[in-house]
Amino acid sequence: MKGQAAIEALLILAVILAAVAAFLPAGQRSNEVNSVMSAARVGANKAITELGMQYDRTIDITKLTFEGGNIAIYLTTSMGGPPDATISDKVRDEALKHIYHAVRGIFPENARPVTTGNYTYDVSVALTKVVK
Repeated sequence: MKGQAAIEALLILAVILAAVAAFLPAGQRSNEVNSVMSAARVGANKAITELGMQYDRTIDITKLTFEGGNIAIYLTTSMGGPPDATISDKVRDEALKHIYHAVRGIFPENARPVTTGNYTYDVSVALTKVVK
């Protein structure tokens, strides 16, 4: 009887370990995406804070989306202020630098897409001018 109980306990443990092992990669991928999205938001906030102080304009993040490695950052700003290309380039560069930092642990000198085992992360910025 003792041997049968031990075998049953081992079988239950094996099933639990198999289930955990099956879901581990999905959990790790989800954790990576969450970290990258958070880093992209931090980088975008840093960029829009600097631009806001430099040009005395309010720039807001309205939405962040993720699809297949591409992070889209949607911004709104009032008329006037810096050119659209200046805003887009600054936000994209800072977001990519912060993503690199989240994945690799250091800040790069130049912004570029970040490749991991799961995705190649890149950032696009969409800007909408509004009357405030």
